Amino acid sequence: MACCPKDALGKLGTGGYVNKGKVEKVGTLDLYVVGSGPKCIIWNYDIFGFDSGRTRQTADLFAEAGYLVIIPDFYRGTWKDPTAPDVVQFIKDQTNWAELKQDLEKIVLPFAKSKGATSLGALGTCWGSYMVVRECAYEQFKAGVSWHPSHPPLVGLMGENEKLLLANINCPQLFMPAGADAESCKKGGLGEQT
Repeated sequence: MACCPKDALGKLGTGGYVNKGKVEKVGTLDLYVVGSGPKCIIWNYDIFGFDSGRTRQTADLFAEAGYLVIIPDFYRGTWKDPTAPDVVQFIKDQTNWAELKQDLEKIVLPFAKSKGATSLGALGTCWGSYMVVRECAYEQFKAGVSWHPSHPPLVGLMGENEKLLLANINCPQLFMPAGADAESCKKGGLGEQT
């Protein structure tokens, strides 16, 4: 299973960019934090993980627009090339909702509140869309955005029900699928129907 389309760019470098935020450790979880204010974006990265490509650079742009942005390192310092032979097991290990829920409820949400966040949005790329649809079931979240949403195959891989997961969402969503992404994320798909 490769989550990236065949002709995708793969893991991007930073091109020498210097991050504007900082990494804070809360318990066992690293959090990249940039910006300030009551409006907070919880950024959920792709399969390439916490130190991937231009994730922090893009988060910095949102911070410059007036948002507090928090990127939790749910993978705990790891990542996986989507073409690796053991990528399916890696994805299963990283997509354990019971563990992710603990990180969200015990670390991420209290941390955001301690930084002054009163309104939350969720943003996810690839694997991160799974977290977006999960987070947006919480009343604190006001919107969710998923670039190249990969939650449909992840939900299937984890034996979960996509329709039920989507039905639990409490706020508006914007799915921005790539050409080869699941039909359920496209116009007229399950996401729009639900």
